[in-house]
Amino acid sequence: MTVLKKIDSTNRQHRELISVPVLIRLYKTAWMMSAILLLGVAVSVFWLADEKLAWALFGTAMCMLVVAATQQAMAAVRRRSSIALTAVHHNPLPFLALDKTGAIVQLNEAAAEALGYERHSHALIGEQFERYVDSRDLKSLEENMRKANEGQLEQTTIGVRSLTGTRISWHALFAPVGEQSGTNGCVLIAQDMSERRRHDERIKHMAFYDDMTGLPNRRLFVERLGEMLAEVRDPDSLLAVCCLDIDHFKLINASYGHDLGDMLLLHMADRLLRGCSDVDFVCRMDGDKFGVILAAKNNEGQIEAAVLSLLSALEEPFELQGIPIQLTASAGWSSSAQEPLYPDKLLRNANLALIKAKENGRNECLIYREEWDEASLERLRLQHDLRRAVTNGEFMLLYQPQYDMNTGEIVGVEALLRWHHPQRGLVQPSKFIPLAEESGVIVQIGQWVLEEACRQNKSWQDAGLAPIPVSVNLSMRQFWQPNFTASVEAVLKKVGLEPRYLELEITESMTMDPVKLTNSLNELTALGISISIDDFGTGYSSFHYLKHFPVDRLKIDRSFVSDIEQDPGDAEIVAAIIAMAHNLNMQVIAEGVETAQQVQFLKMHLCDEMQGYYGSPPVTSERIAEMLVA
Repeated sequence: MTVLKKIDSTNRQHRELISVPVLIRLYKTAWMMSAILLLGVAVSVFWLADEKLAWALFGTAMCMLVVAATQQAMAAVRRRSSIALTAVHHNPLPFLALDKTGAIVQLNEAAAEALGYERHSHALIGEQFERYVDSRDLKSLEENMRKANEGQLEQTTIGVRSLTGTRISWHALFAPVGEQSGTNGCVLIAQDMSERRRHDERIKHMAFYDDMTGLPNRRLFVERLGEMLAEVRDPDSLLAVCCLDIDHFKLINASYGHDLGDMLLLHMADRLLRGCSDVDFVCRMDGDKFGVILAAKNNEGQIEAAVLSLLSALEEPFELQGIPIQLTASAGWSSSAQEPLYPDKLLRNANLALIKAKENGRNECLIYREEWDEASLERLRLQHDLRRAVTNGEFMLLYQPQYDMNTGEIVGVEALLRWHHPQRGLVQPSKFIPLAEESGVIVQIGQWVLEEACRQNKSWQDAGLAPIPVSVNLSMRQFWQPNFTASVEAVLKKVGLEPRYLELEITESMTMDPVKLTNSLNELTALGISISIDDFGTGYSSFHYLKHFPVDRLKIDRSFVSDIEQDPGDAEIVAAIIAMAHNLNMQVIAEGVETAQQVQFLKMHLCDEMQGYYGSPPVTSERIAEMLVA
């Protein structure tokens, strides 16, 4: 009994040291087998009353168990370490470990390859990482490393140059190593932003450049013209817009084929570029029509001479596939001396002059004359009537529903202005909005639209209809009015509409001053108002600045949507805009949707909302109420 009590006492003393689960895990190991054998021997010896030897054997067995457990734990640590190292070295993102001086102590294959070394090269170990960083970003690198060494998690964008001189843009994350800051250095995990930037550049190039000739397209031409006109400070400076095209180009295509016709356009583009100065600007409008912006001192004769020189260059024979081709071209132009500095106006006048040159028998160059414009007198009358329309209450609003692409429910409406002229009847916005912009009366009209749209939306809500936001278009003149935000807030308070049920639509042309725009938009969004960019894709807004604007939605212009079924380029642009907007946490609404095929394409590319005649044309407020009830 005494021996049994001793054994039981011993078991109780060591029960906490060796648990059953641990024994089971170690059972199959050699150390465990030996330890168990020694324990058995110890018990036997104990029975033989040699207590001193038994305790010695028991202690040895316990040491062997501890060694076995330690080896098992170290093996597990080695396995985890091996997994971690494998994950780091084969990760597609560059990874570098830096000591507190900035020296590279470890890097993975992606980092070595990005810096111009072989994937398994160790040549970078011990090198100062700053040697590979763009000199402009060294201060940023030093600051982020310092903060990481102090235990902070930092991130920045730095330029890195590889061994071959290639510049890479890295979005770098700096993370501290160890628990005690300032002692163990940091790790750098990078993402190559160069490909994303190249992708953005490709999208911009697709939107603003002609695929075949590589020249700017009409959209970029109008943008550039606006910029050049805005930069005119010298009263003696003159800008002119020239439109020209090949006479009987359709006959050339029919006679020689479209491939040769395309080659002819390429050579024509080259001659135009060589015939222009560095300050001039050349684009391909469409088909065989080209546009040129010409700069000169206050001398229209100099402009005309330049246009005639371009036409003369185009008359020289082209040798294409061994075929000599002689052609003539016609041109029409308009200068800033004739009209106010409005790009669309100059371009329209140049087009009208080109049409007249064609009508006169082609192979001719004509400058725009106002007497050709049959609408000029009409324009003056409309401008006069516009001012009267504001005070006489001749304007009305129609509303076009906006639909959720997935549910088909109406989730908003856009307020669209119409002018009901007492003599002319319904006047389309395309006729009077430009005149209102030119005369400045657009500010008064815009204020009326804002208040009427908000009042109507509150009226729908008061009638018990489901609350939805109403979208209101803003003109540039209206948006940049002093205290515009205060005027919007006053309208909302006056009609009692919550700000979240108002969406203001700006155009891409307003994004040319990003700092000023951001401040104004922040004031509006602080009230709870939503912001959208209208007709997205038709301007030249910067993708870099776009992510900084407090914008909720992008509205894809109808000019892209209308051709997505036939034009692969437009389809790719639309898909890219949707993806980009979603990456920036913006919703996307497509305008001008008219067919089931367009709806299917937009759904497939996860567009959020749609607007267009496929859902409903613009309708009265009464009809919207009926649709919301249904």
